[in-house]
Amino acid sequence: MKDSISRLAILVRREMWESPVAFKWTPVILFGFILLSSLLALIIGMRIDGDLVFTRDGLRMFAELDPDQRRLFASGALFSISALFHQVMYLVLIFYLAGSLYDDRRDRSILFWKSLPVSDTMTVASKVLAACILAPLLYLAGIVITQITLLLIATVIGLFADINVFSALWVPANLPKQWTLMLYGSLVQGLWLLPIYAWLVFCSSWAPRLPILIAVLVPLMIGMLQHFWSFFSNFKLPEVNLLLIMLDRIGKGVTPASIEWEQIVTSEGANIRPSEELFMNFSSVTRHLFSMEMWIGVAIGLALLTGAVWFRRRATDN
Repeated sequence: MKDSISRLAILVRREMWESPVAFKWTPVILFGFILLSSLLALIIGMRIDGDLVFTRDGLRMFAELDPDQRRLFASGALFSISALFHQVMYLVLIFYLAGSLYDDRRDRSILFWKSLPVSDTMTVASKVLAACILAPLLYLAGIVITQITLLLIATVIGLFADINVFSALWVPANLPKQWTLMLYGSLVQGLWLLPIYAWLVFCSSWAPRLPILIAVLVPLMIGMLQHFWSFFSNFKLPEVNLLLIMLDRIGKGVTPASIEWEQIVTSEGANIRPSEELFMNFSSVTRHLFSMEMWIGVAIGLALLTGAVWFRRRATDN
């Protein structure tokens, strides 16, 4: 058991070595893009707003807000950064998983990997674990570095604005809670998207070429046929549509890329005000984790991965 876990860990690390752009360089590029954009905005601001007078006034006004409002604005700004990282991560993972097993067959490196004492089940599992665990951890590291860097820049400006930067900026940000919540949400989101990930790996295991195109066209064609058949036979739209189910699965979730717009009613019951928890909270993530919809999707994903292992075992250099 311990030996199998060690081999699986090495295989997951192999995915990072073989796909450095997807796992390592994309978070670095996103960090550089956000930092460069922020610095350019400051430079342009200094040209328009001499000595950042209005910027410093804005920070003073922010420091005078109610603590709940400061937490809301700080959470919104920081979660918007993490949302960008997550959206790019999911886009990158789609292409990574679509080519994960196909590339081995295309360049015939599958013959080398099959000569090693590594099972096909473990190989397929390493691809999925890289997408569900390794990628969220690496992108979270990029989010942490980006958020700290931007807060340090805001701290420097805040010092010139003569405000208490700790109580005005760092306390409302509540970084430990945000990072813990984002890690928890990202791991649950990996389970939520498992049927989508598994479908991509399944197509990659047998597609003769262009697995990403096949992975998109098959549910698209089935969904269109369902629509046409139901409309022309019953003059109504189908109650269950494969394409819409997949799109709904991708569109829903628990990470900042799929915000649950929750509203919290005050004790008076008359005023409804948004809270910092509208972006994501532990209870909503846990509710998704233990939902029936979650585990039906997980079961479908495991079935598709079983099919991917079956095709992988029968793959040849042809």
